[in-house]
Amino acid sequence: MALKLILISPDGTVGADGKAKRDVLCDLCKFIARMAARGVEVALWARHRMSLNGEVLDAYLTREAKVPVRHFQAGAGPFPIRRSAGSVNPILSVTGAALHETILVGSKRGDMLACVNNGLLLVRPAWYGDEMEYGFRVNSIGQLARFCEVFALRQHPIYWSIDSGNLQVCSMGPFSTYFEEFAKYGANAKQVAKENKGNPEFWFFAIVSTLYFSGIVHGVDFICPFPGHNPAAIGGIRELLDAVMSQFGKCFRKPYLRNRIVRHTQSQKSQYLKPEQKTFRNHLNTVYLNQKPRRYDRAEPPKAMLNLRSKRVLVVDDFVTNGRSLDTARAYIEAAKGTATLFSWLKTVNTSFYHMQPDPSSTRIRRTQSPRNQLRRRSGTELISSIRQRRRNCRPSSKLTTVGHGHKFFPRYAHSVQHLA
Repeated sequence: MALKLILISPDGTVGADGKAKRDVLCDLCKFIARMAARGVEVALWARHRMSLNGEVLDAYLTREAKVPVRHFQAGAGPFPIRRSAGSVNPILSVTGAALHETILVGSKRGDMLACVNNGLLLVRPAWYGDEMEYGFRVNSIGQLARFCEVFALRQHPIYWSIDSGNLQVCSMGPFSTYFEEFAKYGANAKQVAKENKGNPEFWFFAIVSTLYFSGIVHGVDFICPFPGHNPAAIGGIRELLDAVMSQFGKCFRKPYLRNRIVRHTQSQKSQYLKPEQKTFRNHLNTVYLNQKPRRYDRAEPPKAMLNLRSKRVLVVDDFVTNGRSLDTARAYIEAAKGTATLFSWLKTVNTSFYHMQPDPSSTRIRRTQSPRNQLRRRSGTELISSIRQRRRNCRPSSKLTTVGHGHKFFPRYAHSVQHLA
């Protein structure tokens, strides 16, 4: 599940306008050797073979980096032109890498088309200039190496997950203020998500790389966030994250629907509630599904309602403790005949994930059309009348247990799912 293959488009990466900077070539050769030492192959992918001082570029890089650098010539032999769908598949067959273990480094429009049509993650080099906004920018080969070593080479991009039946939920890291090895990591994430401080670039790259290298993004049709507790809150980190996720969705033709799930009434934060007050109703009664969600980069909503039948929606949230918010999103999406993949930045360690089974009155969820209807149809206790008693009586399920995907930074922790049924 870690990075295995880096394809480089030479134009705009190795050189530009027929010229190449000496320091760029030197750093690139060091980068190729460094990646090879970590089991990652770097290869060229272009229609034309470039030369440097009369020597073909792949031969020059092989000589200077002291590791083999192959050139896959698009439009020749078994390799189709890059912009065609599936054109990367012959390369993957030759190298033995999977699609989600491969990235493309390029800065031209042709690189963008190759990525979109093949489902590749585009890392956009800017050391020869920045010609487009597509892809994820790195300003130097040093930053490219940092992305690869810190984010792309994680053997386990998913730290915690449950995949059983209709419940698919995962998180890329642990959250705890008690364990010293997690405290600084979690504190920075909280600063970014809640206080608009910390290091947002780190977390944006972490989210993007996790969703890509785990293969999650290739299995969904839409992406949407789970709304915050206060519907009146605007700006801050949410705007930046919306922009990043919208750009990420464009890379794979997965529309980012910022307002697919709408918070119409402020909900209570669980950390301020007593145990008996922590119920699913806190979210069930304060959100609804928007039938005409607007894409983030478009000013107007669509005229037709969005049909979720046989579609999978990726729901992204920042933190998950017991999972009531994400499981509420799942219940609403399934009531609309879709399926959900639930994803959070961090999962609080040593806490169970609460899963509604069966879901409360899916017919009423499915008929929801507006906040007013939501309040009218879901007010009262008949939908989840026994939720508190269920919570008292629930027991860890032997069938649904989390998989502790602890990579080298995190020890393994055991978790369990609890059914409220």
